[in-house]
Amino acid sequence: MSFERSRLRRGEWTVGAGSVVLLASMLLLPWYGGSRTIDGWNALSHFRWLLVLSLLSAGALLFFSATRRAPAIPVTMSLFVAALGAVCAAWLLYRVAIDPVAGRKVGGWVGLAGAAAIAYGGFSATRRTGIAPNDAPAVATVDPWAQRGS
Repeated sequence: MSFERSRLRRGEWTVGAGSVVLLASMLLLPWYGGSRTIDGWNALSHFRWLLVLSLLSAGALLFFSATRRAPAIPVTMSLFVAALGAVCAAWLLYRVAIDPVAGRKVGGWVGLAGAAAIAYGGFSATRRTGIAPNDAPAVATVDPWAQRGS
């Protein structure tokens, strides 16, 4: 079980980039504020655990996609990531755009973009399945048309 970056496709890279953006916006950028600003980790007291679950599943997708030759586990993980990313993006759309706690800041919008990237990347990874070209067999293992003795 070796970690090979060549097994990662565009969908997995999008998930990875979206999760980095979402994590950075949660911890480093202000989301809401007036006289004092609040970051995403402190502003979303119960919802942050769903975001953490989404980030962990995104990391698991990257790990399993880069270490597994067969696509069964990465496809299942990409379905979970797409679903969690869509739920997070919908909830963040509601909390940031429709019903903010206080004055809007840039962190919420960046977090929404990260969650949308996770959802899109998970969906894209689900659509582009198969064995990576480096892992494909060199020759066909069964050739029904081959003649005996050749």
